[in-house]
Amino acid sequence: MIKQTVLARSLRVMFAGGVAAGVGLAALPAMAQETAAPVARVEVTGSSIKRADVEGSLPVQVVSAADIKRTGATNTAELLTTLSSNSMAGATNQAQGAGLSTYGMSSASLRGLGASKTLILVNGRRLGNYATDGTAVDVNSIPLASIDHVEVLKDGASGVYGSDAIGGVINFITRQNYQGVEVNGYTSVSRYGGGQTHKASIIGGWGDFDEDRYNITVSADFSKDNAIFGNQRDYANTAWNNNGLRDASATPSGNFSTFDPVTTRNANGVIPNALNTIGRGIGNPLSPNNCAANGSAFDANLGTCRYDSSPVLNLVPATKRANVGGSFRFKLNDKAEFFMEGFVSRNETTQSAQPSPYSASFLSTDPAFQTQNLYPAIIVSPSSPYYPTNLATAAGVNGQPLTVSYRAFDGGGRVAKDTAIASHLAMGFRGTVKGFDYDVAYTHNSSDVTERAIQGYQNQTALVKLLSNNNAFNPLAQYQSADLAQQIYATNYVGAVMNATLRNDSLAARISGDLYQLPAGMMKFAVGASMADENLSINPSQAYQSGDVSGYGGAQLPLSTSRNSSAVFAETIIPIIKNLEADVAVRHDRYPNASATNPKVSLRWQPISQVLLRGSYGKGFREPSLPELYNQQTIGTSPNLTDPQTGQFGQFNQTYGGNRNLQPEKSEQSSLGIVVDPVKGLSVAVDWWKINVNNLVTTLTPSFTLAQAYAGNPLYTGLVTRDPAGNITNIVGTNINAGSVKTEGVDLDLRWAILKSPTYGNFNLRLNGTYTSKYDLTLADGTVQRSVARTIDNEGNVLSAVNQGGVIFRWKDQLTLDWKYKQYGLSLTNNFQSGYWDSYRADADEPIAQHVGAFSTWDLQGTYGGIKNLTLTAGVKNLFNRKPPEVITGGSFFQTGYDPTYYDPHGQTGYVSASYQF
Repeated sequence: MIKQTVLARSLRVMFAGGVAAGVGLAALPAMAQETAAPVARVEVTGSSIKRADVEGSLPVQVVSAADIKRTGATNTAELLTTLSSNSMAGATNQAQGAGLSTYGMSSASLRGLGASKTLILVNGRRLGNYATDGTAVDVNSIPLASIDHVEVLKDGASGVYGSDAIGGVINFITRQNYQGVEVNGYTSVSRYGGGQTHKASIIGGWGDFDEDRYNITVSADFSKDNAIFGNQRDYANTAWNNNGLRDASATPSGNFSTFDPVTTRNANGVIPNALNTIGRGIGNPLSPNNCAANGSAFDANLGTCRYDSSPVLNLVPATKRANVGGSFRFKLNDKAEFFMEGFVSRNETTQSAQPSPYSASFLSTDPAFQTQNLYPAIIVSPSSPYYPTNLATAAGVNGQPLTVSYRAFDGGGRVAKDTAIASHLAMGFRGTVKGFDYDVAYTHNSSDVTERAIQGYQNQTALVKLLSNNNAFNPLAQYQSADLAQQIYATNYVGAVMNATLRNDSLAARISGDLYQLPAGMMKFAVGASMADENLSINPSQAYQSGDVSGYGGAQLPLSTSRNSSAVFAETIIPIIKNLEADVAVRHDRYPNASATNPKVSLRWQPISQVLLRGSYGKGFREPSLPELYNQQTIGTSPNLTDPQTGQFGQFNQTYGGNRNLQPEKSEQSSLGIVVDPVKGLSVAVDWWKINVNNLVTTLTPSFTLAQAYAGNPLYTGLVTRDPAGNITNIVGTNINAGSVKTEGVDLDLRWAILKSPTYGNFNLRLNGTYTSKYDLTLADGTVQRSVARTIDNEGNVLSAVNQGGVIFRWKDQLTLDWKYKQYGLSLTNNFQSGYWDSYRADADEPIAQHVGAFSTWDLQGTYGGIKNLTLTAGVKNLFNRKPPEVITGGSFFQTGYDPTYYDPHGQTGYVSASYQF
C-alpha cells in the first residue's frame, strides 16, 4: 500500500461512480474519508467500484477546505481560476458579459477544450446546463458556503462519469453529516474604489448519521458585489492609445454616408422605402479640435473623431447572489439509507454599457423597417441646418439626402439585468444487499434565465421616425435640445427581453461488488444504466421577436425542443499480478440521432511503496447540445476588425445560431503518470496527457472568414455577403464541425511538508502547475492553427480556439507557502502565467504579433483562532498592486487595455472575514 504521504496529495473519497443527468449514471455521493481504518473499502476517484484505500490510476487534484479558504474566493468561479488545468479559453466569466449576451454566466474549461467538454458535478451528480447557453454549467450557481472540497479529475472521457467529459471532471463535494451551526461574514475593499464585496453565510447540521441514523445539513449564502467601471482604472479607461499599439474605437455620431434608395417599383407597383446599398461614407465635418462636441475624441490612429466607450463600460458587473442548499440522510437499517440533497440559487447580474449606436449597416438587419415600409437609416435632408454641404460637394452629392450615424446619448447608457434561478435535486436509495453495493437515484435540474432591458435600448423604428428628416436633430451634438432629448428617451424599450428555461430529469441505477477470485486478488465489477429527458424553451419578448430593439441584433424567434437519452456502462478491476491492476470500463450512450460505444482502460503499478506508475487510454463522445443544434439563427455584430476588401474598420453584421446538421464530437485520449515519495514529507506527481478531438463543434472567427473569402477560398466565399457597393452586409458565424483539435501537456503536483516543529510551527509548500506543449486546431479546409501562447495566426486572424477570449498559456501554476503555529496561520500564494503572443499593432503594415510578458501576482492571508469558536481572517489579494500588461486582444470583449479573462480589475484588495461556530 502506497505511503500515506502520497495519499495526502489526493484525498481518498467516496467519489460518485456515475452520473445522474444527461448521459450519465448516478452513484454514491462523495464524502471525505476521515477515518484511518486501513481496510475500509472506498471508491477511488475515477472508478465506481469500492476497494481498499489506495492511490488511484487516474490523476486527481484535490482542493481542500483549507485550500479554498486560502484563496479568499467569494464565489465558485473565482475559486476555479486557481486551477492550473482550467483555462478561460472556451469558458466565460461574468466580466466578459459587458456588451455581450452571456446573461451573467460563468463557466469552466479544462484543458481549454471548452465548457461543453468539462463535466461539472456536485457530489458526483450532474448539474443542469445554463438555459441561455445549453452547453455549460453556471458554476456560480453552486453554493460556495456548502463546499467541503473540490476534486478535479484531469483525465476525461470517463466510461463511468460520462463519455462527454472530454476535458475532465470537476466535482464539488458538499459538507454532509455536519453537526452544529457556523456563521461567516466577509467584506472587501479595493485600493482604487469600486468592486466592494459583502458576503454572509450560515450552515447548520443536526443528527449524527452513524449514531442517530439521520442527518440534516442546511446552508445559506448571500453576497453582493459592486460594479467597477472603466473610468475607475487608468489602464482601462480608453479604447485606444494614440501611439498606434491598440485601437477599439467605435463609430461616433456625425459620420455621413450617401443615400442610395431603391427607385424601382416592386411587383405591387410600389416604390419601397428600401436601400440599394448601405451607402458610401463621405466623412465627419467635425475637426480634431472639436470631436468632443458629439461625445467623441480624436483617434490619431485613424485620423478622425471616434467614440470611446471604455470609461462607461463595466469591468466587473454589479451582482447579487443567494444560494440555499441542504441534504437529508436517513438510515433505514444497517445496510440501506434514503438520501435527498440539492440547492436553489438566484444570481442577479446588472450589466452596463455604452449608449446604443445607429447606422444604416446596423439598422438594415431590423425586419420591422420592411414591415413598416421605412428606410432603415437616419436621413438628413438638404434643408437641415446641419447638412454637411462641404462634404457633400466634395463627394458629388450636394443637395441630395444623406444618412448619418448617431449614438443615442439622450437615451442613456445601456443597462440590462439578468436573473438566473437554478435548482438541483437528487434523491434515492443506496446500500448493500447480499454483499453487493447498489445505488438508485432520481435527479432533477433546472435553469431559468430572464433578461430585462432597464435603459438605453431603443425601439429602432420609433427612433428613426423621430430623427429622420427632423431639422431639429443635430447629429453633430452629443445631446439634443431638452424637448427632443425627452422624445428620444421615450423611445427606450423597458421590459423583459428574453426568458429561457432548460430542465433535465433522469433516473439511474448501479450495482457493484466482487466478481471472481484471481491469483493476484479479487476481480471486481460494476454495471449500471440511466435514462434522461431534457427540455429547452426559449421565449423572446414580442419586441425581441420583432428585431426592433437596439443592441440585440436581428429578430429572435421562440424555440421549444426536447430529447431523451440513455446510457449503460460496465466496469471491472482486474488484478494482474501483485501490485499491478487494470481498470477496464465500457460505456454506451444513445441519443435520438446518434449513439456510440466507448472504452476506457487504465493501469496502476506500485513496484515499491514510494513509487506508483499509472496510465490510461480511452475514447469519448459528445452529442451537440440542444442550443448548438436548434438555437434560432439571428444577426448580431462582430468584434472590431478591418475588412480586407474595402479597408473599412468597425463592427459588421454577423449571423449567429444553431446548426441542425452538426455531427457528434469524438475524442481519443491517453495519459501516463508517476507519483513519487522521494523523502519523508515530500510527494511529487507528474502526469502527461494527450487529447485528440474530431468533429469539433465551434464557430469561425469573422476575421478569418473574411480573409479566406477575400482570398477566394470557395469554402468561405459563400459565408460573406456584400451589397452592390462592396459593403459587408453579413458574415455567417453559425456553429459548425470545424475539424479537429490535438492538445497535450504535463501536470505537476508537488506537496512538501518542509518543517513540523512545536517551537516554530508547521511549514508546507504546494505547487500545482500545467505545461501545455501542443494545442493545434485543424479547420475543415485543412488549415492548422497552432494556438499555444498565441491569439492570432500568421495573417493576423484571431485563432478559433480563443475567438471568444482567453489564452492557452504554455505554463500556468499556483505556488503556496503556508505556516501554522497554534492559533496563528499565515499563507503566501503566487499565481503565475507565462508570456504569449498577442494581436498585431493597430498601425501595423504587417500582422506581426506583439509579445506579452509573463505575469504573476501575490496574495497574502493571515488567520487567528485564539478566541473560542471564532476564527478571524484578513488578507490582501494582489499584494504588490500589480497592474495588468497593456494588451491588444482580438476584440472578443468590450473592455480594453487589459485582458479580463485573466486579470482581476479589483487590483490590490484587502478583505476581512470572521467565522463563528456554535
